[in-house]
Amino acid sequence: MPVFQDTETLYAVMRDVFGTVLEKNPKAFDDMLKNRLTVRFKISQPDGQVTLDGKTRPPKFTYGAFSGRPDIDLELTGDVLDKLLKHEISAQKSVMDGTIKFKGNPLKLQGMLNVLKASNAVYPDALKKNGL
Repeated sequence: MPVFQDTETLYAVMRDVFGTVLEKNPKAFDDMLKNRLTVRFKISQPDGQVTLDGKTRPPKFTYGAFSGRPDIDLELTGDVLDKLLKHEISAQKSVMDGTIKFKGNPLKLQGMLNVLKASNAVYPDALKKNGL
């Protein structure tokens, strides 16, 4: 059974994760903002999209369709996203082995690593808050 039962639950958890990181550790977004990096997570099982837009300060988060063009697209399942945020798998290894499909400039992915690290710290609380 997938970690996220539906798209609404996925979005609720991601809102908590990124909102908490922005509130408690805004410096995690510095590299993203400096590089004006936009990253879209295209998630399946359940279907959804989460976009982090570093072209604005503070960064803007979109849950659902994104009208702009992201610098990086990451395609993954909800369960892979869960493992990534629990730090059970490496983003770089998952891209290399095809677990996460990657489109964009791989060098720009570095700008996202601090956000992922900060997200690892708050993800367990976001799961609990949303009954998972």
